[in-house]
Amino acid sequence: MKKSIFHLLIIGFTLLNNKNIKKILVINTKYLGDLIVCTPALRALKKSFPNSSISILVRQEYKEVLTGNPNVDEIIPFDFSTKKIRGLERLKREWKFVRYLRRQKFDAVISLQSGDRYAQWSFLTGAKIRVAPKKQNMGFLLTEKVEVYEDTISYLDYYLKIAETFGASADGKQTEFHLDNDFKAWFESFIGKHNVNSDDQLIGIHAGASEPTKIWPLEKFENLIEKLLADHKVKIVLFVGPVEKKIVELFSQIQNSRIIVADTSGSIQQLAWLINSCRLFIANDSGARHIAAALNVPSITLFPEDKISCWKFYEELGNQHFIIGKRNMSDPANMFLDSIEVDTVYEKVREILSK
Repeated sequence: MKKSIFHLLIIGFTLLNNKNIKKILVINTKYLGDLIVCTPALRALKKSFPNSSISILVRQEYKEVLTGNPNVDEIIPFDFSTKKIRGLERLKREWKFVRYLRRQKFDAVISLQSGDRYAQWSFLTGAKIRVAPKKQNMGFLLTEKVEVYEDTISYLDYYLKIAETFGASADGKQTEFHLDNDFKAWFESFIGKHNVNSDDQLIGIHAGASEPTKIWPLEKFENLIEKLLADHKVKIVLFVGPVEKKIVELFSQIQNSRIIVADTSGSIQQLAWLINSCRLFIANDSGARHIAAALNVPSITLFPEDKISCWKFYEELGNQHFIIGKRNMSDPANMFLDSIEVDTVYEKVREILSK
């Protein structure tokens, strides 16, 4: 992201003005991929404000994503299941959470997303500095509104621009994921149970995605797996998360001892430890492929052509590869990621494994 001299002066002035800040709250209650993609912004904040304590507010189910990250001093989980509660009980729970935030006496709140709830939380913490994207209904509760808009630039740059408006200076764009050693014993047990040895080339396959139009047809995944298993050094790790539990049943006709089904629906750290052991990771555009990129595991992402501007930003990293396809949205009952051929993916796999 190139910066003008004027932009650098603004950052320098803001950094000088905010140098006495002791406690910073960052809000990002989006999903797995977004949390990983915002790690360069967190690193920039910690580097620029080394004497500040940085807390991050995340969805409860994603609190493992930033475990062990040295740029985060505290992870504050929020249980969004309260949305299902109606009436006074919901108000009581949310107010209890807001009171907790207020007791932390944050000096600054940086929301990496827009939304009325986050603007309200920022204001109610009592923090004197409240930074968030400009486009939102309750922008009047903020002290600094950032001229940045979703789906117009890459999300790496999106999050960095918000951090820079606060006064942080970017320290590269490499994303981060830190493996928690508490899961090492589980990983070694899993590998031993499935007789994986040092000669095996593990290829991870993650066949799900957040929406049907980002999913490569399952019969093509099946054909690809059959081709890959022709190489007797290859073992396939078929990842099963909350979305993929139904998908895995469709692979049941492929009976082969070299297919390892890994149900990591209960732990993102388990998912990450297994991805880290793969020679290659193949996925649709999903949060899991961001873990591979952060761990520098070679990957192939089957990617929708209409998402290139905001989500295809790893091309400068030699280990991350993309095969672009169109999304079939014409038939609501049969939507999928179209136009990518099995042989195209297979040849890219062979090219990567040969290096």
